[in-house]
Amino acid sequence: MSSDFRSKETSWLSFNARVLQEAADPTVPLFERIKFLGIYSSNLDEFFRVRVATLKRLASLGDQWKRLGIPDPKITLKKVTRLVSAQGETFDAAYGQVKAGLAENGIRLIDETQVPANLRVFLRDYFRREVRPHIFPIILKAAAKLPKLRDLPMYLAVRATKSDGTGRPMHALIEIPDKLPRFILLPKSGDAQLVMYLDDIIRFGLDEIFSTFPYDHFESYAIKFTRDSELELDDDFTESFYEKLEDSLKAREEGLPVRANFDQDFPKPFLNLVLRKLNLARSDSLYPGARYHNRRDLLGFPEFEIDGLSNVPSEPVAVKSLKKKRSGMFAAIRKRDIMLHVPYQPFRHLITLLQEASIDPLVQRISVTQYRLASKSCIAGALQSAARNGKEVYVIVEPQARFDEEANIKWAGQYRDAGVNVQLGVQGLKVHSKLVHITRREHGRDRYYTVIGTGNFNEDTATIFADHLLMTYNQEMGEDVREIFRFFHRSFQPPRLKHLYCAPFDLRNFIRRGIRREIENHKVGKASGISFKVNNFSDVETNELVSEAAEAGVPVRLIVRSMFSLVIEDDSPIEAISIVDKYLEHSRLLIFDNGGDPEIFLSSADFLPRNFDSRVETVFPVYDRRLKRQLLEYFEIQWRDNTKARVLDHDLTNQYRRGSEKDKPVRAQFEIESYLRDEN
Repeated sequence: MSSDFRSKETSWLSFNARVLQEAADPTVPLFERIKFLGIYSSNLDEFFRVRVATLKRLASLGDQWKRLGIPDPKITLKKVTRLVSAQGETFDAAYGQVKAGLAENGIRLIDETQVPANLRVFLRDYFRREVRPHIFPIILKAAAKLPKLRDLPMYLAVRATKSDGTGRPMHALIEIPDKLPRFILLPKSGDAQLVMYLDDIIRFGLDEIFSTFPYDHFESYAIKFTRDSELELDDDFTESFYEKLEDSLKAREEGLPVRANFDQDFPKPFLNLVLRKLNLARSDSLYPGARYHNRRDLLGFPEFEIDGLSNVPSEPVAVKSLKKKRSGMFAAIRKRDIMLHVPYQPFRHLITLLQEASIDPLVQRISVTQYRLASKSCIAGALQSAARNGKEVYVIVEPQARFDEEANIKWAGQYRDAGVNVQLGVQGLKVHSKLVHITRREHGRDRYYTVIGTGNFNEDTATIFADHLLMTYNQEMGEDVREIFRFFHRSFQPPRLKHLYCAPFDLRNFIRRGIRREIENHKVGKASGISFKVNNFSDVETNELVSEAAEAGVPVRLIVRSMFSLVIEDDSPIEAISIVDKYLEHSRLLIFDNGGDPEIFLSSADFLPRNFDSRVETVFPVYDRRLKRQLLEYFEIQWRDNTKARVLDHDLTNQYRRGSEKDKPVRAQFEIESYLRDEN
């Protein structure tokens, strides 16, 4: 069995290719396919801003990559360029199919040359009223230095000439304003609903934009560039963290460009002029493409009420132990542990718990970790309400949650205004644990109500991210979580835990012990097995451990959504799949067979070096027999998927796992919903 380690980046691109497969799948409803195109593009933007930027940094450091146990970053960059280019062709083909599908359903995407004569006056008026006020061209002069341009927006590079061929051409850049919708609905033309990109409406109005110049012919080409967005934050806490973060966010806007996407029809001399000014001449940074970029905006494509073009929304499954309960959340949790399987079950129960805690006279303290919140968070509202009602409220806000840094700083300010005790992170670590700890005074004693989750406390993402939240009255687990919050206060002393495991202190040892115990059980003839479900599986030591277990004869089953660095040979006993469907698989579920008495854990951590070594992560056991059975069945349903599961083979070819003709089709996300309904 090979212990080769595949680069995170190439395995991540394989994941994004699975997203692209959904966009190209004709069995997926048309508007969902459009969303998958948007997700693919949004993912790719972040990939370049973070992963490719990191690779380029590593490549500039000589052979330092060798001590990290990763592949040569220069070779990886070449593979990335090749894979992204190939996926670009696949994307364009899928986009063309989707556009044709829209036309078949009476929705036509048109450009500035296809505007019907009877709508030209309407469009000219719309341009003047809504678009023109947001247009601020930058005139390009050969000798002048280009001003700093913003990361991620798309630009139109415009070449203006006289139709009689006299005079010199003028060149300009126009930023496509992100304050306006990318897609504009035009009045119907016959039976067709017309839709235009904002880009093309700007093209339609180029003659007005440059009306003060003596030009009457305009060409325009899309270009977009992506900057290195990794923040530079050292461990010197003597300077105000607010100031350091603010400086780093400003630096992000001035990071080195790592990618340029441009219209493949862009005339080469004009393109070279723009690229020189952007300091983007390296061939591994250039990605020619189609007419339109920033396709992440497809996530906001207008939907029309046409039967069969969208997923049918489903009603969340009731939580059995919370059905028809009038005595409140605290009484329900005291009775037995509660598990929320979101989005199949309502996330609102967590909000209800915090709302009740905010006004309950017996509640003394509420402590919460915050990584990412909804833009209009009811969680934050409940915490501020609790503080105003005299509760002691403590929130540890992670200021380095990537691309949520500014939002979290704003939340911290709002919390402080409401009287919440706020702590910005832990020195040297990123707090990624998902914890709520409520202290309630009952019969003269402090009693703990604890929520531990695999995903963020975020109402927005809870509708599309598949996660688990455990609500428990187990006092020993509550003491463990209290101990973790104590560590946040006094980070010089690691938490002392009885039931939970916490990175960066003992998570690695927990995984080591669990896997080695399964190996020993197999050797002495006991039942053994390892079943892991994570988002990312890309840690050298963990790869080696599961390979060792499989070689020893322990059954190993892996469900991995995204990065997967384990290279599985054709004769390997390790089985691995990935599921991409309408919900984002986000939960982390660890099952050790334990001689026939399975131990089940949920986790906030993926299997990446950062999660083991430089983040605060929490792994927690599930003790309630009913909930253990649910989670075991949850995993088994996903393992049986033969509709949306892809086999993670040696080359990550993303082949769908198909059963025999006799096998019943299993689409795990639908089956899980049915299973939970049957449980009630």
